[in-house]
Amino acid sequence: MRSSLSPARLAFAGVSIAVLAAAIGLLLLSIPPVVGLGDKVKLPLFHGGSTWVDLMIFTLMGVAAIAYLVTRNDRVYAWEVGFRAVAAPLWFVNSVLGFIAASSTWDFSASKESPLVVIPADPRLSAQIVLLLGVVVVVLADWLVFDKRLHKAIVDLLYVVVMWGLMANIFLDPVKRALHPDSPVMNSGWEIKAPFFAMAVAIFAAMIVLSWVAASFVRPAPLPAEQNAERPDESAG
Repeated sequence: MRSSLSPARLAFAGVSIAVLAAAIGLLLLSIPPVVGLGDKVKLPLFHGGSTWVDLMIFTLMGVAAIAYLVTRNDRVYAWEVGFRAVAAPLWFVNSVLGFIAASSTWDFSASKESPLVVIPADPRLSAQIVLLLGVVVVVLADWLVFDKRLHKAIVDLLYVVVMWGLMANIFLDPVKRALHPDSPVMNSGWEIKAPFFAMAVAIFAAMIVLSWVAASFVRPAPLPAEQNAERPDESAG
């Protein structure tokens, strides 16, 4: 499949991604070491920012799915696919980073248990794994089972509803919320907040550009006349 973007726009997208990636790297390096974790703090901060961006990209996928169900517009559906194509693999990356970050920086009230025992006690990490399995189901269902865009949009929307239901269950439950470090960024000074928020904005911008490029590979749905033209003439012979 070929992109519908012109070579100039594809070049612009490539340059934008490169610039944003460099900015993310510089912002990450600018985060100062903290007491207790030192420079290890950079990994969980990047993971946190990237995860929240991923949640927003999934949310945009859900919004696009609703818009497509209402309008049946090809461009809207292309954006839905573009968001899914970016958010799904990023969630896998974030899940791996979350496990690594927790293994290397976890301080579960000075617990002496193995990280493999302690980490599953964090409902946010558990939710990340559950949602990762859900992503696999959505991608496989869209690829292997559903051949109509209407069905794909419904599945995408259901995933986003389940995702935010799971997030709400965690953040509205004080017991579950207490099992994770309580807003470490917001409780830090601006030497942490400023680069973190700037990094999150840069990650979000990069994901939007990637979604734009991915959406450009989605072909318009064939018109009924074109579908009929592709079918053999049943009356022939």
